[in-house]
Amino acid sequence: MNAKPKRQAPQVDNFSSETTQPLKPISSWTSAAIGITAYIFEESEAAIRESGLVPEWVSYPADGPGNGIAVPAHHAFPSYMKLVRLKSGRLRLVIDVRAVLPGDTQFQRFLGSLTADASLSLVGRESA
Repeated sequence: MNAKPKRQAPQVDNFSSETTQPLKPISSWTSAAIGITAYIFEESEAAIRESGLVPEWVSYPADGPGNGIAVPAHHAFPSYMKLVRLKSGRLRLVIDVRAVLPGDTQFQRFLGSLTADASLSLVGRESA
């Protein structure tokens, strides 16, 4: 008797119009030296503040291109982060992916649906 598991449709949360849109990374960066992968965002200061990715106790760089701050990992924020002010006045945020992924509900739903699908396999040369 080969019963197939029932597939369940992913649950969709009801989002209000006041929900902040998550930031979209423009690229990523990997450092073998410090052992992290980081997302790179370029957004307005207001958008970065609203995203909640930068802790409230972190100060933002002064006005003027090239000004920046780096926050090394420590007990209050165990992830690497750097903010740099661009010529346009926008900010470049480089932040460890481990600080971003828990808040990325779309990715969490995707990953949950992917791992719940019993018909998919990640094992090579597995007999069907």
